[in-house]
Amino acid sequence: MNSQTTQTIILTEDEKDVLQELMNVAYGSAASVVAQMLDAFASLSIPKIEIMLTSELLEEFKKLKDSSYFFSTQAFIGEFSGESAFFIDDASAKNLAKHLGLETQDDIDDAILELTNVLTSSLTTRLSKEMGTEVSFALPSITKLGLSDISQSDTFIQYSRVIVIETAINFEDQMISGEIFILTKDGSIQWLKKRLSEIVETLM
Repeated sequence: MNSQTTQTIILTEDEKDVLQELMNVAYGSAASVVAQMLDAFASLSIPKIEIMLTSELLEEFKKLKDSSYFFSTQAFIGEFSGESAFFIDDASAKNLAKHLGLETQDDIDDAILELTNVLTSSLTTRLSKEMGTEVSFALPSITKLGLSDISQSDTFIQYSRVIVIETAINFEDQMISGEIFILTKDGSIQWLKKRLSEIVETLM
């Protein structure tokens, strides 16, 4: 095993710049797919990238304004592996239901799962392609959590330190917005740093 542990991995500014540029391409592709799905225009915030302790990430989640969120996740597997997490608050979920003409909670859950599946799979597929690798996906799952309970989610229990790639997606006219996180750990963080370093070298 590489003597460089996840505790000491730091992305250089050049590596962060490359990853952000790759994320911009991937997010643009994903937003286009989702916009077609919802027949609505989506905007995305500039991705934020950070390696951090999971405990620090959970503290960040506590700053979110609403008391509860629909929280859906989708695992991806390959050289680059981890989990995509998508938060959508109650108001946005209701607006999504209204936009799509949905009435039952089961239909709303299905719509959020479909949105998660399309958004995170297209996003991660394109990001992986830009890095010269491929991933496969597990089925997405959904829960509704209070922020005080989020640390008990299986998604976070298994991670001690993660590289977090975060952005927000916003359908302004429909008043639908959500937060997207890509979480990866251990060997995948090392693989990602090595791949970004190789890309940086080709640009020099």
